[in-house]
Amino acid sequence: MFSEKSNIAFIGAGKIAFSLVSALLKAGYNVTSIISRNKNSAKKLAGKFKVPDYSNNLKFLTNETKIFFLTVPDSQIKKTAKEISKLDLDFKGSLFIHVSGALDISELKSLKKKKAHTGSFHIMQTFPSTKIVDIKNCSVAIEAEKKVAKDFLNKLALDLKLKPFYLRSDKKIYYHLAGVLASNFLVGNLFSAEKMFRLTKPKKVDFFSVVNSTVNSTLDNIRNVGPAKALSGPVERGDYETIEKHLKALKGKDKLLFLNYLIQSLYLLEVTGIKNGKLNKEHKKIHKILVKEFNLLKKL
Repeated sequence: MFSEKSNIAFIGAGKIAFSLVSALLKAGYNVTSIISRNKNSAKKLAGKFKVPDYSNNLKFLTNETKIFFLTVPDSQIKKTAKEISKLDLDFKGSLFIHVSGALDISELKSLKKKKAHTGSFHIMQTFPSTKIVDIKNCSVAIEAEKKVAKDFLNKLALDLKLKPFYLRSDKKIYYHLAGVLASNFLVGNLFSAEKMFRLTKPKKVDFFSVVNSTVNSTLDNIRNVGPAKALSGPVERGDYETIEKHLKALKGKDKLLFLNYLIQSLYLLEVTGIKNGKLNKEHKKIHKILVKEFNLLKKL
């Protein structure tokens, strides 16, 4: 029913749309139209990849198009789907796909009621700008109810050289949380690390040239033995004196980072318990120090 020869429309011309349109065209898929509320955005995306048609009006959509990618912000998926469902189109035999990692396919239920097939296709990758991101070998989470939609999305993933797996709708939020913790929180921690490094007032020393080897070796260790066994540092070795020095240094500098340090150190104690099988007396002393500071902070 659906194939690379089917006409494909993109509704939304944001960051991910650029990389996804690029990948689809390279794989031989037939992207025929771009729709965006901002006509200049639609024109820019269509022009970059020589997509024949673009518009800022959903009424531009026709029955000749069978596959629709909704690459709008998460907050606009349900609203956009409802607007499309009110169009004078024959939805039977069409497929609507959103690319959100946090939202499930129930966002498209207004289209499902019109007999359209629905699915979600979330690529585990960051798209910080409209610059093309190579998505080959990335994992992609697929969500669909009907076999015809699942089969197409699986074929699409393989054609794009992605690694597909299926998600249950009621568990999808945990998948997205995993991605946020692994990616966005990593960015936040490295931002904080750079902030602390700048306090040393280094002369002509690049932060990433200093931490690059330890970051890469940590990631290598995680890949090789898993997160728990890869843990090292003052919390894992029970070095409560260093923890106290860290807390003293942070206390007068950055309240948010101080709180973040407390919470993450408490969590690292849990990881330490998993790694070692139990916590020793030094670990328990660290826990006592952290909880005391956390309770004092709550009173402020």
